[in-house]
Amino acid sequence: MIFYDKAHETSYTEICSRMKSLDCYHRAVAYLFALDTVLREHTEAVFDFEDDSIKPDGLFSGSQTDTSRKTTRLAFNLWNGFCFDGETYTDKDGYKAALPSRYYTPEQLFSCTDLAPYYWQAIQIRFEVR
Repeated sequence: MIFYDKAHETSYTEICSRMKSLDCYHRAVAYLFALDTVLREHTEAVFDFEDDSIKPDGLFSGSQTDTSRKTTRLAFNLWNGFCFDGETYTDKDGYKAALPSRYYTPEQLFSCTDLAPYYWQAIQIRFEVR
């Protein structure tokens, strides 16, 4: 496993110790939350350790930066396929439905070229690619 720096590795270990499980989902999310300085300091804004779930509203926390928001989106998507930023549309029968966000596309997420190798590492963790 590659780490951005020693702080990333140390934070990963700390976040993993708080997780209810260390399956591929939890490890991928912990890896990404530990990668970004903002997310390291505000993990509780995006993940509920007690309920063992992501906090979608954390995506819009005041502490988020453009980069941390990309990292959060990838983490959320790897957790459970989440790709919704609050937009809805009305279908032909009048029902409101969630509109998948364009911000979850690889083009948008991987535009942080310095973090791309680490995003790829998180994907490998999640899908257990060796």
